[in-house]
Amino acid sequence: MKIFLRSVFILIVMGLTIGISSCSDDTTTPTPSADIMPLTTGSHYVYNVIRLDSLTGQRDLNAVQVDSMVVGGSSLKDGKTAYAFDVFRSNVKIRTDLYAKEGQTVWGYWQFIPPGIVLTELINTIIPQTRRWSKFADFNATTEWTIADTNVTGVSVPFNGTTIPLSSNISMKGKKLETSSVAINGASFPNTTKFELTLTLKPSITIFGNAFQVDPIVVKQYIWIAQNVGIVKEEFPALDLKVTIPGIEPIQFKGDGFVRELLRYSVK
Repeated sequence: MKIFLRSVFILIVMGLTIGISSCSDDTTTPTPSADIMPLTTGSHYVYNVIRLDSLTGQRDLNAVQVDSMVVGGSSLKDGKTAYAFDVFRSNVKIRTDLYAKEGQTVWGYWQFIPPGIVLTELINTIIPQTRRWSKFADFNATTEWTIADTNVTGVSVPFNGTTIPLSSNISMKGKKLETSSVAINGASFPNTTKFELTLTLKPSITIFGNAFQVDPIVVKQYIWIAQNVGIVKEEFPALDLKVTIPGIEPIQFKGDGFVRELLRYSVK
């Protein structure tokens, strides 16, 4: 029984794995006016993406990739003016992200997991696949805000030829941390605001008619947005989860993270 519960938990948390994702480019061209996050067709951004080791949390400079993001045209999407950010890896397009801006807020058209984090089939079974607008940055915020909050029930997770009933509360909250000047890859970005996103899963599994509450699974992500530039840095820290279920010893799980840092950009 203990081994069975441990295996189920490991399958769940292993779903939170990282996808680290090129177009080339030139010099920085900041716009003259104060813009919290430029959304302009033809702009592009190039990033270093560095793996964060699961055991140490430190950067693995032997595992560096390059992302490029090219801003396309705008369209109306679920009531907002959305700009398409085509994402390339090794000059191959891997996905398109949608962003919108309203006043002092920035929105992403997301599932419950922000783009760039790849989910396994198991986690995709648990988390709703429908996308909706998520307010991940609010420059006027003084307290944290709710990005998403829902309960998932009636989910059956496949395991060893059978299925396990599972339910979960899934919530995501945003928080404005600070505004300062930051230095990234030799460039200085004044008026850069750091935001924290917190995803919390509170699963409950039912085995042999008994419900077991699993300790909350908390995943953090940080985003730095520089005025007149856009996103200059993102960090998904290495996972270090410890879950306790009554009657069995604590279960530990570690997983890689990543940090994405701006190399060069052009704002049109």
